[in-house]
Amino acid sequence: MKYTALRGHLDEARAGGTAALSPCYVVYGDDAWLRQSAVGMFRALTDPEYASFNYTVMSASDGAEEAVFTLNTFPVFDRIRVTVVEDVTDKLSAADKAAYEKYISSPNPDAVLVLVCEDGAEKQASFKGAEKVDCSRLAEAEAAGIVAGMLKAEPERTMQRAALHELYTRTLGDMSRIACEIGKLKAYCDGEIKRDDVCAMTSAEPDYQIFRLSDAIGAGDKPAALRVLTALLDDGLRPMTVLNMLYAYYRRMLHAELHKDEPDAAVAALLGIKPGALYHVRRASGRYTQMKLKRCADHLHGLQYAVLTGRRSEESAMHEAVLTLISQV
Repeated sequence: MKYTALRGHLDEARAGGTAALSPCYVVYGDDAWLRQSAVGMFRALTDPEYASFNYTVMSASDGAEEAVFTLNTFPVFDRIRVTVVEDVTDKLSAADKAAYEKYISSPNPDAVLVLVCEDGAEKQASFKGAEKVDCSRLAEAEAAGIVAGMLKAEPERTMQRAALHELYTRTLGDMSRIACEIGKLKAYCDGEIKRDDVCAMTSAEPDYQIFRLSDAIGAGDKPAALRVLTALLDDGLRPMTVLNMLYAYYRRMLHAELHKDEPDAAVAALLGIKPGALYHVRRASGRYTQMKLKRCADHLHGLQYAVLTGRRSEESAMHEAVLTLISQV
Protein backbone atom coordinates (compact mmCIF):
# COMPACT_ATOMS: atom_id res chain seq x y z
CA MET A 1 0.00 0.00 0.00
CA LYS A 2 1.01 3.63 -0.39
CA TYR A 3 2.03 5.66 2.64
CA THR A 4 -1.08 7.80 2.19
CA ALA A 5 -3.30 4.73 2.76
CA LEU A 6 -1.53 3.54 5.92
CA ARG A 7 -3.29 5.73 8.49
CA GLY A 8 -6.74 4.71 7.26
CA HIS A 9 -5.71 1.05 7.28
CA LEU A 10 -4.42 1.23 10.86
CA ASP A 11 -7.46 3.20 12.05
CA GLU A 12 -9.73 0.48 10.64
CA ALA A 13 -7.61 -2.20 12.28
CA ARG A 14 -7.70 -0.35 15.61
CA ALA A 15 -11.49 -0.19 15.42
CA GLY A 16 -11.91 -3.81 14.32
CA GLY A 17 -9.26 -5.44 16.49
CA THR A 18 -5.75 -6.75 15.85
CA ALA A 19 -7.08 -9.54 13.60
CA ALA A 20 -7.32 -6.95 10.81
CA LEU A 21 -3.59 -6.23 11.00
CA SER A 22 -0.92 -7.95 8.98
CA PRO A 23 1.65 -9.82 11.10
CA CYS A 24 4.44 -7.95 9.29
CA TYR A 25 4.82 -4.62 7.48
CA VAL A 26 7.78 -3.75 5.26
CA VAL A 27 8.33 0.01 5.26
CA TYR A 28 10.49 1.14 2.35
CA GLY A 29 11.06 4.04 -0.04
CA ASP A 30 13.40 6.95 -0.70
CA ASP A 31 11.75 9.52 1.58
CA ALA A 32 13.17 9.22 5.11
CA TRP A 33 10.52 11.52 6.61
CA LEU A 34 7.72 9.32 5.30
CA ARG A 35 9.41 6.19 6.64
CA GLN A 36 9.75 7.68 10.12
CA SER A 37 6.21 9.02 9.99
CA ALA A 38 4.95 5.53 9.12
CA VAL A 39 6.88 4.08 12.07
CA GLY A 40 5.20 6.68 14.29
CA MET A 41 1.78 5.44 13.14
CA PHE A 42 2.68 1.92 14.25
CA ARG A 43 3.82 3.20 17.65
CA ALA A 44 0.39 4.83 18.02
CA LEU A 45 -1.19 1.36 17.95
CA THR A 46 0.07 0.81 21.48
CA ASP A 47 -1.36 2.41 24.62
CA PRO A 48 0.91 5.44 25.32
CA GLU A 49 0.89 4.69 29.04
CA TYR A 50 2.46 1.28 28.48
CA ALA A 51 4.37 1.90 25.25
CA SER A 52 7.71 1.52 27.03
CA PHE A 53 6.76 -2.13 27.64
CA ASN A 54 5.05 -2.93 24.36
CA TYR A 55 6.86 -0.86 21.71
CA THR A 56 10.40 -1.99 20.87
CA VAL A 57 12.87 -0.56 18.35
CA MET A 58 15.96 -2.53 17.43
CA SER A 59 18.51 -2.69 14.65
CA ALA A 60 18.60 -5.39 12.00
CA SER A 61 22.13 -6.11 13.20
CA ASP A 62 20.64 -7.40 16.49
CA GLY A 63 19.42 -10.42 14.53
CA ALA A 64 16.02 -11.87 13.67
CA GLU A 65 16.00 -14.26 16.62
CA GLU A 66 16.06 -11.30 19.05
CA ALA A 67 13.17 -9.66 17.19
CA VAL A 68 11.15 -12.89 17.18
CA PHE A 69 11.74 -13.38 20.92
CA THR A 70 10.36 -9.88 21.56
CA LEU A 71 7.37 -10.47 19.30
CA ASN A 72 6.45 -13.66 21.16
CA THR A 73 6.41 -11.87 24.53
CA PHE A 74 2.85 -11.26 25.78
CA PRO A 75 1.82 -7.55 25.78
CA VAL A 76 1.83 -5.77 29.16
CA PHE A 77 -1.57 -4.19 30.05
CA ASP A 78 -2.34 -3.79 26.34
CA ARG A 79 -3.77 -5.82 23.50
CA ILE A 80 -0.83 -5.42 21.12
CA ARG A 81 2.95 -5.43 20.95
CA VAL A 82 4.86 -3.67 18.15
CA THR A 83 8.48 -4.49 17.27
CA VAL A 84 10.28 -2.24 14.80
CA VAL A 85 13.47 -3.49 13.13
CA GLU A 86 15.38 -0.61 11.53
CA ASP A 87 18.20 -0.50 8.98
CA VAL A 88 17.24 -3.66 7.10
CA THR A 89 19.66 -3.87 4.18
CA ASP A 90 20.00 -6.02 1.09
CA LYS A 91 22.67 -7.95 3.04
CA LEU A 92 20.00 -9.65 5.16
CA SER A 93 21.46 -13.04 6.05
CA ALA A 94 19.89 -16.32 5.01
CA ALA A 95 19.48 -17.25 8.68
CA ASP A 96 17.62 -14.02 9.48
CA LYS A 97 15.40 -14.41 6.41
CA ALA A 98 14.55 -17.94 7.44
CA ALA A 99 13.74 -16.81 11.00
CA TYR A 100 11.43 -14.04 9.80
CA GLU A 101 9.71 -16.36 7.30
CA LYS A 102 9.16 -18.98 10.00
CA TYR A 103 7.70 -16.39 12.40
CA ILE A 104 5.38 -14.80 9.81
CA SER A 105 4.05 -18.22 8.80
CA SER A 106 2.84 -18.67 12.40
CA PRO A 107 2.84 -15.23 14.05
CA ASN A 108 1.79 -14.07 17.49
CA PRO A 109 -1.74 -12.68 16.87
CA ASP A 110 -1.09 -9.96 19.49
CA ALA A 111 2.07 -8.61 17.82
CA VAL A 112 3.09 -6.65 14.74
CA LEU A 113 6.54 -6.75 13.16
CA VAL A 114 7.68 -3.64 11.25
CA LEU A 115 10.77 -3.97 9.04
CA VAL A 116 12.17 -0.58 7.99
CA CYS A 117 14.28 -1.03 4.87
CA GLU A 118 17.01 0.97 3.27
CA ASP A 119 16.17 1.93 -0.29
CA GLY A 120 16.20 -1.21 -2.45
CA ALA A 121 16.37 -3.66 0.46
CA GLU A 122 12.62 -4.31 0.41
CA LYS A 123 13.21 -7.06 -2.17
CA GLN A 124 15.08 -9.06 0.48
CA ALA A 125 12.16 -8.63 2.89
CA SER A 126 9.37 -9.70 0.54
CA PHE A 127 8.06 -12.40 2.85
CA LYS A 128 4.78 -14.19 2.17
CA GLY A 129 2.14 -12.61 4.37
CA ALA A 130 4.01 -9.31 4.78
CA GLU A 131 2.35 -6.04 3.75
CA LYS A 132 4.56 -3.49 1.99
CA VAL A 133 4.24 0.22 2.79
CA ASP A 134 5.60 2.37 -0.04
CA CYS A 135 7.23 5.54 1.32
CA SER A 136 8.61 6.75 -2.00
CA ARG A 137 8.40 10.43 -2.93
CA LEU A 138 4.83 11.68 -3.05
CA ALA A 139 3.20 13.39 -5.99
CA GLU A 140 2.45 17.06 -5.39
CA ALA A 141 -1.28 16.41 -4.81
CA GLU A 142 -0.45 13.74 -2.21
CA ALA A 143 2.05 16.00 -0.47
CA ALA A 144 -0.60 18.74 -0.37
CA GLY A 145 -2.77 16.59 1.90
CA ILE A 146 0.06 16.15 4.41
CA VAL A 147 0.96 19.85 4.25
CA ALA A 148 -2.67 20.72 4.97
CA GLY A 149 -2.38 18.80 8.22
CA MET A 150 0.83 20.65 9.12
CA LEU A 151 -0.84 23.98 8.44
CA LYS A 152 -3.76 23.17 10.78
CA ALA A 153 -1.44 22.60 13.72
CA GLU A 154 -0.89 25.66 15.94
CA PRO A 155 -0.08 28.31 14.91
CA GLU A 156 -2.67 27.63 12.18
CA ARG A 157 -1.94 29.04 8.72
CA THR A 158 -3.28 28.81 5.18
CA MET A 159 -1.18 28.52 2.02
CA GLN A 160 -1.68 29.64 -1.56
CA ARG A 161 -1.70 26.84 -4.13
CA ALA A 162 1.09 28.66 -6.00
CA ALA A 163 3.11 28.80 -2.77
CA LEU A 164 2.73 25.05 -2.25
CA HIS A 165 3.78 24.37 -5.84
CA GLU A 166 6.86 26.57 -5.41
CA LEU A 167 7.76 24.82 -2.14
CA TYR A 168 7.30 21.35 -3.64
CA THR A 169 9.42 22.28 -6.67
CA ARG A 170 12.24 23.92 -4.71
CA THR A 171 12.53 20.95 -2.35
CA LEU A 172 12.13 18.34 -5.12
CA GLY A 173 9.23 16.90 -3.14
CA ASP A 174 11.43 15.83 -0.20
CA MET A 175 9.09 15.69 2.80
CA SER A 176 11.93 16.17 5.32
CA ARG A 177 12.67 19.54 3.79
CA ILE A 178 9.01 20.39 3.27
CA ALA A 179 8.25 19.75 6.95
CA CYS A 180 11.21 21.89 8.01
CA GLU A 181 10.30 24.71 5.64
CA ILE A 182 6.63 24.70 6.69
CA GLY A 183 7.75 25.25 10.29
CA LYS A 184 9.87 28.23 9.22
CA LEU A 185 7.14 29.69 7.02
CA LYS A 186 4.51 29.42 9.77
CA ALA A 187 6.79 31.33 12.11
CA TYR A 188 7.58 33.94 9.44
CA CYS A 189 4.07 34.53 8.05
CA ASP A 190 0.86 35.72 9.62
CA GLY A 191 -2.29 34.25 8.13
CA GLU A 192 -1.70 33.12 4.54
CA ILE A 193 1.64 31.86 3.20
CA LYS A 194 2.22 33.30 -0.27
CA ARG A 195 4.50 32.28 -3.12
CA ASP A 196 6.75 35.29 -2.49
CA ASP A 197 7.22 34.11 1.09
CA VAL A 198 8.42 30.71 -0.15
CA CYS A 199 10.80 32.36 -2.62
CA ALA A 200 12.22 34.55 0.15
CA MET A 201 12.54 31.85 2.82
CA THR A 202 13.26 28.59 0.99
CA SER A 203 16.51 28.00 -0.86
CA ALA A 204 16.27 25.67 -3.83
CA GLU A 205 18.03 22.31 -3.87
CA PRO A 206 21.25 22.48 -5.95
CA ASP A 207 19.79 19.87 -8.34
CA TYR A 208 16.83 22.17 -8.96
CA GLN A 209 19.12 25.16 -9.52
CA ILE A 210 21.10 23.17 -12.06
CA PHE A 211 17.82 22.19 -13.73
CA ARG A 212 16.89 25.88 -13.96
CA LEU A 213 20.30 26.65 -15.46
CA SER A 214 20.01 23.80 -17.97
CA ASP A 215 16.42 24.80 -18.75
CA ALA A 216 17.50 28.36 -19.51
CA ILE A 217 20.40 27.07 -21.60
CA GLY A 218 18.09 24.69 -23.47
CA ALA A 219 15.73 27.58 -24.23
CA GLY A 220 18.63 29.70 -25.48
CA ASP A 221 17.82 32.30 -22.81
CA LYS A 222 21.28 33.67 -22.07
CA PRO A 223 20.14 36.38 -19.57
CA ALA A 224 18.18 33.82 -17.53
CA ALA A 225 21.10 31.38 -17.60
CA LEU A 226 23.47 34.04 -16.33
CA ARG A 227 21.02 35.03 -13.57
CA VAL A 228 20.83 31.46 -12.31
CA LEU A 229 24.61 31.11 -12.59
CA THR A 230 25.08 34.28 -10.53
CA ALA A 231 22.65 32.95 -7.90
CA LEU A 232 24.60 29.69 -7.64
CA LEU A 233 27.87 31.54 -7.14
CA ASP A 234 26.25 33.92 -4.64
CA ASP A 235 25.19 30.84 -2.66
CA GLY A 236 28.89 30.11 -2.20
CA LEU A 237 29.44 27.41 -4.82
CA ARG A 238 32.91 27.35 -6.38
CA PRO A 239 33.05 27.61 -10.20
CA MET A 240 34.56 24.11 -10.31
CA THR A 241 31.63 22.80 -8.29
CA VAL A 242 29.20 24.34 -10.78
CA LEU A 243 31.18 22.81 -13.65
CA ASN A 244 31.11 19.39 -11.96
CA MET A 245 27.38 19.67 -11.35
CA LEU A 246 26.75 20.63 -14.97
CA TYR A 247 28.77 17.64 -16.18
CA ALA A 248 26.87 15.29 -13.85
CA TYR A 249 23.55 16.80 -14.94
CA TYR A 250 24.25 16.44 -18.67
CA ARG A 251 25.39 12.87 -18.15
CA ARG A 252 22.12 12.21 -16.33
CA MET A 253 20.14 13.78 -19.16
CA LEU A 254 21.97 11.58 -21.66
CA HIS A 255 21.22 8.43 -19.68
CA ALA A 256 17.60 9.56 -19.14
CA GLU A 257 17.21 9.80 -22.93
CA LEU A 258 18.93 6.46 -23.49
CA HIS A 259 16.52 4.86 -20.97
CA LYS A 260 13.44 6.98 -21.66
CA ASP A 261 11.17 3.96 -22.11
CA GLU A 262 12.03 2.50 -18.71
CA PRO A 263 10.13 3.16 -15.43
CA ASP A 264 11.11 6.27 -13.48
CA ALA A 265 11.96 4.29 -10.33
CA ALA A 266 14.41 2.05 -12.23
CA VAL A 267 16.11 4.98 -14.01
CA ALA A 268 16.33 7.05 -10.81
CA ALA A 269 18.00 4.11 -9.05
CA LEU A 270 20.41 3.70 -11.98
CA LEU A 271 21.40 7.37 -11.80
CA GLY A 272 21.51 7.47 -8.00
CA ILE A 273 18.94 10.28 -7.72
CA LYS A 274 15.45 10.73 -6.32
CA PRO A 275 12.43 10.34 -8.62
CA GLY A 276 11.66 14.02 -7.98
CA ALA A 277 15.01 15.01 -9.46
CA LEU A 278 14.49 12.64 -12.39
CA TYR A 279 11.31 14.55 -13.31
CA HIS A 280 13.38 17.68 -13.91
CA VAL A 281 16.12 15.73 -15.71
CA ARG A 282 13.60 14.22 -18.15
CA ARG A 283 11.92 17.58 -18.70
CA ALA A 284 15.23 19.26 -19.56
CA SER A 285 16.59 16.40 -21.68
CA GLY A 286 13.62 16.63 -24.01
CA ARG A 287 15.13 19.78 -25.55
CA TYR A 288 18.14 17.85 -26.87
CA THR A 289 18.94 14.96 -29.15
CA GLN A 290 21.05 12.13 -27.77
CA MET A 291 23.93 13.22 -30.02
CA LYS A 292 23.86 16.79 -28.68
CA LEU A 293 23.78 15.55 -25.11
CA LYS A 294 26.80 13.35 -25.83
CA ARG A 295 28.70 16.32 -27.32
CA CYS A 296 27.80 18.51 -24.33
CA ALA A 297 28.91 15.89 -21.80
CA ASP A 298 32.18 15.31 -23.67
CA HIS A 299 32.92 19.05 -23.82
CA LEU A 300 32.24 19.49 -20.10
CA HIS A 301 34.50 16.54 -19.33
CA GLY A 302 37.24 18.16 -21.40
CA LEU A 303 36.88 21.42 -19.45
CA GLN A 304 37.08 19.54 -16.15
CA TYR A 305 40.30 17.90 -17.29
CA ALA A 306 41.73 21.24 -18.39
CA VAL A 307 41.12 22.74 -14.95
CA LEU A 308 42.53 19.75 -13.10
CA THR A 309 45.70 19.81 -15.21
CA GLY A 310 46.16 23.55 -14.65
CA ARG A 311 45.58 24.60 -18.26
CA ARG A 312 42.41 26.58 -17.43
CA SER A 313 41.15 28.53 -14.45
CA GLU A 314 37.92 27.43 -12.80
CA GLU A 315 36.16 30.69 -13.67
CA SER A 316 37.02 30.74 -17.35
CA ALA A 317 36.18 27.05 -17.79
CA MET A 318 32.81 27.50 -16.08
CA HIS A 319 31.85 30.53 -18.21
CA GLU A 320 32.98 28.79 -21.40
CA ALA A 321 30.87 25.80 -20.41
CA VAL A 322 27.71 27.88 -20.10
CA LEU A 323 28.32 29.84 -23.32
CA THR A 324 29.19 26.69 -25.26
CA LEU A 325 26.12 24.88 -24.01
CA ILE A 326 23.91 27.76 -25.09
CA SER A 327 25.44 27.63 -28.58
CA GLN A 328 24.74 23.88 -28.80
CA VAL A 329 20.95 24.33 -28.61
